[in-house]
Amino acid sequence: MEETRALMLAAATEVVSEAVNDDGEEAAAAALAHIRVKQVVQAATRRERERTGREDIPPITIGSVYQIWSTQAEFQADLLVHLAEEFAVLVPGLPESLDRFRVAAAGNVPVTEMVRQVLSENQEHLRRTPLFRVILSFYASAGHPRVREALARLDTVFTGAATAAWQGLLDAYGLRMRAPYRVENLASVVAAILNGLQIIAIVRPDTLHDPEGSDDWSLATRSAVLVFEQLTEAAR
Repeated sequence: MEETRALMLAAATEVVSEAVNDDGEEAAAAALAHIRVKQVVQAATRRERERTGREDIPPITIGSVYQIWSTQAEFQADLLVHLAEEFAVLVPGLPESLDRFRVAAAGNVPVTEMVRQVLSENQEHLRRTPLFRVILSFYASAGHPRVREALARLDTVFTGAATAAWQGLLDAYGLRMRAPYRVENLASVVAAILNGLQIIAIVRPDTLHDPEGSDDWSLATRSAVLVFEQLTEAAR
């Protein structure tokens, strides 16, 4: 049962992501309320056949879905939580980031360069992942308790991981937050800069161009580094 549930949620994520990448009328179907079980079982069947390499596997039935979720509303609510958890993954990952910080600090790589590298990777992830736009669409329905709960869970999970990464960077470089600011404040402000500018860049891609003309920097990374420098200081 749990294996089927995981398969169905993965298939539903695929359906939503494909819809949001469609530049035609179907793009409107990215809203959670428009996800249909029939689409999902078709995607799940395709995924399972691709995974096993067997085209003779019987199609997954809608009935098997309703053995897990008794109503489409329950399925959609569970899917929302799943999407939020998928999107909350830190990029680059936390263990990878902490290792990179220690190696960079030992190699005398400037801390601002390390911040640029990591945030550039995160920015590229936001640009490429369809889930970014999917999650944005949920905010229009944040008045609904389940939607608000899922979005709050996303923020808590992501901010927790980002806070741990920022703390690891500070420790590696012998830095600390300036009073009265906390590492959580740094994580939240930088995330707001990256997410906010990426939203604008959806309709105006040139927004992210570096004001200083460097191909290695963007307006987002420049702004985030300025905030980082203002909110941190050498540990004493």
